[in-house]
Parts: sequence; structure tokens; C-alpha cells
Amino acid sequence: MICQFQRTIKKPITIEGIGLHSGDNVKIKLFPANKNEGINFIKNNVVIPAKIDHAHSFEYSTTLYKDGVSVRTIEHLMAALYFTGIDNVYIELIGEELPILDGSSKGFVEKIKEAGIKTLNEEKLYAVLEEPVKVEIEDKFIMAKPSNEIKITYQANYNNDIIGNKSFTYIPYEKESYEGVYTARTYCFLEEVEYLRKNGLAKGGSLENAVVFHNNQVINEEGLRFEDEPVRHKVLDLIGDLYLLGYPLVAEVYSFKGGHRLNAMLVKTLVENSLFTIKPASEVLNFILNYKEALVG
Repeated sequence: MICQFQRTIKKPITIEGIGLHSGDNVKIKLFPANKNEGINFIKNNVVIPAKIDHAHSFEYSTTLYKDGVSVRTIEHLMAALYFTGIDNVYIELIGEELPILDGSSKGFVEKIKEAGIKTLNEEKLYAVLEEPVKVEIEDKFIMAKPSNEIKITYQANYNNDIIGNKSFTYIPYEKESYEGVYTARTYCFLEEVEYLRKNGLAKGGSLENAVVFHNNQVINEEGLRFEDEPVRHKVLDLIGDLYLLGYPLVAEVYSFKGGHRLNAMLVKTLVENSLFTIKPASEVLNFILNYKEALVG
């Protein structure tokens, strides 16, 4: 979401559901925050900023950790906050992880819009990439390069017919693009389920909150929301993890087979090497809008 001013929610929100990995009933409460307070999780009276410094574990989800307290499976809510332009909010967690809802960011986005969005009297800040960067693990990699627009692409490379080598590019000022990302559900292969549960994962997984594939078929009765839904969901995860930078990233990002661990590596590399400049929206929006006009012209 491209905005000029910082945002928060107008009133508190309560969201309940099942934790994807724990299988427990969990609850979160979102509260309005003031300008420049950022996104912060609260658990057992410990405040954990949603920043890469506190990212701790990346096995099939992203976890934040501070002072012995962890908050698990944050990426879908982080993506929802990005898509609704929320910069400042407190999120209290009751349970081990955030609710999975339908496996996408759709439920979070709808709840935020239902509560209302409050514009704050402070310019939004963006992280503008200044130098090209690449991170890689084996044959997987993510590249980012400076750009006058925000563009995030994910390239899959599965040895099956149903996902295969599809790619999807997210562009924030195209409504069909962002709606087609935040509604894309998480997925798995049926043969993975036993392994995941033996390792204490996906205990709450079901056909209600994930797309499940078996023998190159979708076993969910309703099928896919999009032909390339799994790839779109990978874009959603990437966007949620990138928001741990603390600001929307202005850059062109390309991920080849990336996942949460590689996403976090990119964000850590950006921070540790000071590869971006924080700029106010008035400056950033001018060159983004000028770039769009040049494309149209």
C-alpha cells in the first residue's frame, strides 16, 4: 500500500482462531498506536518490536523472540498490515502463535478495514534501496536492486505439473495485484503432513486453512482461488517478512525458490550493511508517481 501519511487502526480488534502449527485455540488483540511507535507484539507483558533484530526461527513460519518470549507465525498479519498501510499498532497475543484463519491474509485485512483506518499527522517513511544485493542458500536466492518503483517477484521451481515454474509479480498500485496476493492461501503436499506433525508442526492444519496437493491434484473441494495461488502465497510471505525492515522497501525484489529463512537473510543484510536510506513519503511518492507517468507516456 502506497500512502503519504502514517496509519493506525481506529479501534481495537479481536481475532481468534486455530494456530497452524500448535493446533491450539489462539487469540490476538490489536490496539491503536501513536505516530512513530511502530508495530509491536505483546506477550506475557513483554513488548517485542516487529523488527528483524528479534526474528528467531524460520521453520515453515517466522517467529519473533525477546526475553524468553516468542511470537510465532507472524508473516500473514505482517503482510496484512503492509497491505492496509498500517505503520503503528500494538498486537497482544494470547497463545503460542497467531491464528491461521483461512491460510491467507484475507481475514486480517477484512478485520482491519472493518475497524477502520486512522491517518496520523506524520509522514510515512520508506526504506529506499541504494545498492544491489543478493543472498543465497544452495540453489535458492533473492536479489534486490534499486528502482523507482516497488516490484516483488517470486519464481517457483517445483518438479510437478500443478505448480511447476510459475512466477508472480506484485505491484502495489494495481488493485488486482495486491488483492490477488493477500487472498492467496498457504499450501502443502499431502506426503509432507506426516513429517510436519512428527516434528511438532502443522498440528492445526486442515483443508479449511491450507491448500493441499496430492498426485498433482488439489484435494480441497473448492479448488484453487487462482491458477498460481501457491506462488502468490510465496509473494505474500515475502512481503510479510520484508516488513520486518520496519518500513516498506522501495526496490525491485526477485526471489527464486526463497522461503522465510532466505527472506530474513535479505532483511538482515540490508540492515547490517546499511544498504537503504530512510526517506519521507513526499520524496518517495514523487519519484514513484513520475516513474508511473513515464511508463504510461
